[in-house]
Amino acid sequence: MKILLCTPLGGKIGGISRWAEHILEYYTTHVNKEEVDIDFFRMNHKKGSYSGDSLLYRAIEGVKVYIPLLRGIKKKMAGTPYDIVHIVSSASISLIKDYFIIRQAQKYNIKTVVHFRFGRIPDLIKTNNWEMRLLRKVIRAATKVIVIDKASYDALKSNGFNNVVLLPNPLTPVVKNIIAENNHIARNSNKIIFAGHVVRTKGVFELLTACMDLENIELKLIGFVYPEIKEELLRLAETNKFKGQLTISGEMAYQETIKEMLSAGIFVLPTYTEGFPNVILESMACGCPIIASSVGAIPEMLDMNGEKPAGLCIPPRDVEQLRLAILKMLTDRNFANECGKNAKERVNNLYDISIVWQHMLDIWKDVRATS
Repeated sequence: MKILLCTPLGGKIGGISRWAEHILEYYTTHVNKEEVDIDFFRMNHKKGSYSGDSLLYRAIEGVKVYIPLLRGIKKKMAGTPYDIVHIVSSASISLIKDYFIIRQAQKYNIKTVVHFRFGRIPDLIKTNNWEMRLLRKVIRAATKVIVIDKASYDALKSNGFNNVVLLPNPLTPVVKNIIAENNHIARNSNKIIFAGHVVRTKGVFELLTACMDLENIELKLIGFVYPEIKEELLRLAETNKFKGQLTISGEMAYQETIKEMLSAGIFVLPTYTEGFPNVILESMACGCPIIASSVGAIPEMLDMNGEKPAGLCIPPRDVEQLRLAILKMLTDRNFANECGKNAKERVNNLYDISIVWQHMLDIWKDVRATS
């Protein structure tokens, strides 16, 4: 089975690029190439873009790269007998590119999988805006569509889309190896960390505000940050006399980020919108107590409706609920430790990459067999 996997890979590391790197590493080291042969086609912006960038900026940057990118994919399809083109998508303006890739694949009688790596589909269905109209065109044109959270799956199925399957993100063996090599790291109960792009839509300002009056805490923000955002965060902390210790680290090596999770008393992701965040999987594997917004797949990842929840969920943008959740984790360490224990057990039982890989392989086999 021959697959062309079109995805961002490398460059500025975001959720999709990290997913692709994990898949590439597992494919390279663990997969029988006689069963499945994958070509990785990098769909990277030269500069990289972030969820905080404006739609206009992303559209302009997209136009600059889409034409040569589409030519490159067309050349690959014309020269190789692929069974499936698998397109990894963050939606928005890139849906136009996704649609053209699907149509090009159809000219070569190649089946297509579109892998939506975002959790806004239920909201898009409600608003029925231009993005949803593009989304419908892509879904109807594709052989199969993958979503990463159950809310998106249920929403699409209830709207008559029958070519949709659910596939969670995997926990890579790399994380397990880093954890095993650093099991001596002690957890600091008063250390609160965030990891991700340090932009407004990730809830970093709400997080800092929620922590403002908490004493003897260390708040650490890890990830790409624009200079103006960093300055604004530092100014907010200074103006309101933040009582703890604030560190804005910027991007860190992957291994160092995992080590920070191992040492943290609480991992917090108060994002406005999300799909199936790798940082939640990673912090779960580290046994870190977690507080996160109730968006995308996060509630099901943390088993919030189950008997053994792996953390606390709060509404996005709700500073007071975020503050109360942090206080709960800080003051009730038995509860926090139980959350960490549940998180580690759950991620290893459900999201190990060997389990997720087999599911993805089954999807490809099903698509190949589709008439």
